[in-house]
Amino acid sequence: MTKVILSALLALAVVVSCEKKQEEHAENMTTTEQTAAEDHADHAEEAKSDDHDEHAKLELNNGGKWKVNNEMKPYVAEMETQLKAYQPESGDYKMLATNLSTSNENLVKSCTMTGVPHDNLHAWLAPHMKEIEKLKNAEDREHANKIVGELKESMETYHEYFN
Repeated sequence: MTKVILSALLALAVVVSCEKKQEEHAENMTTTEQTAAEDHADHAEEAKSDDHDEHAKLELNNGGKWKVNNEMKPYVAEMETQLKAYQPESGDYKMLATNLSTSNENLVKSCTMTGVPHDNLHAWLAPHMKEIEKLKNAEDREHANKIVGELKESMETYHEYFN
């Protein structure tokens, strides 16, 4: 039940953040405070965001990649760097999950995309966020390493559809 609630809250945070167009400055509010404020904003929108994420289909832009705003790209690169640096035999997967979550929150806050490109980004991002949550809750290294592999595949998918 906790995983479902966390996933729903994260999905809501993504939708609310992307629609705000960076009206709030990060220095005025910590990431945790901002996420909490967004999570409590509107329960009706939470249900809507869940439907959006489950039914969104990732597709190319008339055979090409979707353009991602430049403000988001450093956070995508940050997640990739974190995943590449992780050592399956000895790495701290809980710390990796925390760092990926922080990078993902910054990615969400920097989103100014709208329309179909935005919808496609969410079709990639929603499952990616669920994998980060799974990593946070991994009970052992073997399970964590499998999830890290899935996150790496998710990043490959990102590059197939976005530039």
